[in-house]
Amino acid sequence: MPPSSTQHADVDVLHAPPAPETLPQTAVAALWKGHVIEAIKRVRLERNISLKEAKDQVDAYLLRQPVLKKKMEQVETESREGLLRWLTFLFIGGAGLAYLLI
Repeated sequence: MPPSSTQHADVDVLHAPPAPETLPQTAVAALWKGHVIEAIKRVRLERNISLKEAKDQVDAYLLRQPVLKKKMEQVETESREGLLRWLTFLFIGGAGLAYLLI
């Protein structure tokens, strides 16, 4: 009987090299600014690895750094609130303009 696809995944995980404990300094700096995509790009470029591997390393790093993860969540919340403010402003401005033109 041929092995299932889950068995292949288990074998790949066993033979995968361990993820480094730290990220390049440029990637960490990008994370502190709230730029996850930039951090992934930096890890990928400096370590010459695939996009998936770089993302996995950044995600693992964030899991080991609860303070940084909390900061990232804060930055994300602030950007959502800013976007909501702008959308509200544009909606009210558009409604006012439509009222004046009609």
